[in-house]
Amino acid sequence: MPDWRIYHPTGTFTDPDHKEQLSKAITSIYTHVIPAFYVVVLFIEMPAGTMYRSGVSCEAKEGKKPFIRATFSHIARHFPPGESPERTRFMNAAHSAIKPFIADKGYDWEVNGEELERAFVHINGLRIPPSESEDEKRWMSDNEPSPWGPYLQN
Repeated sequence: MPDWRIYHPTGTFTDPDHKEQLSKAITSIYTHVIPAFYVVVLFIEMPAGTMYRSGVSCEAKEGKKPFIRATFSHIARHFPPGESPERTRFMNAAHSAIKPFIADKGYDWEVNGEELERAFVHINGLRIPPSESEDEKRWMSDNEPSPWGPYLQN
């Protein structure tokens, strides 16, 4: 919630520490606003013949830059519609976070995102608390979900 998916050819992102550091950099974009446990990063390896760009396979080959596609879905928070300074700031922060792990490696890359309906998110069977509520602040400080509002036992 954000849910990041990093599609990459076989032979890239093979070091678990590299993936963990990239995941932490992505998580850091959000933790001033939402709990860290909301952020999920998936590395999706694309073997040769499974990802194409311009009709050409994106497989990692000698002399060819690997192509990385990063997508994200935002659910817990949304930006104002249309072009906005908030969207620009976010995309700049996203580029800064992933740059050392993708752009600085010389990879070709793109990133895009979407915003989804908040009502469709449940964690451990609980809807997420309202934005900036005391319950969400507790989730943020505890870095884990817990019963709130309609889920409290009498």
